[in-house]
Amino acid sequence: GPVASAIRAKLAAALEPTHLQVLDESWRHGAAPGVESHFSVVVVSSRFAGMALLQRHRLVHAALQAELAGPVHALAIVAKTPQQWENDPYVPPRPPCLGGSK
Repeated sequence: GPVASAIRAKLAAALEPTHLQVLDESWRHGAAPGVESHFSVVVVSSRFAGMALLQRHRLVHAALQAELAGPVHALAIVAKTPQQWENDPYVPPRPPCLGGSK
């Protein structure tokens, strides 16, 4: 959808990732079809080198300010350097939703 496309474009421009995955998980939260409100992103970028996890998340949030202030209700982030991704490309499974459709 358009929100997922905007997220992908903004993260690509801001972080120049070597790997980028954007998943719309809105359906897992009882959202109506077409609603783009819950996302999970995996971003692998050399820009993250030497940064703590919180700093990496802040970079992602800064790139997506408009989306987070508007349609995006939740954003799960996996942010790794290329070396970390090469050593461990594991992305933990997302826990089930505790609200929305429950």
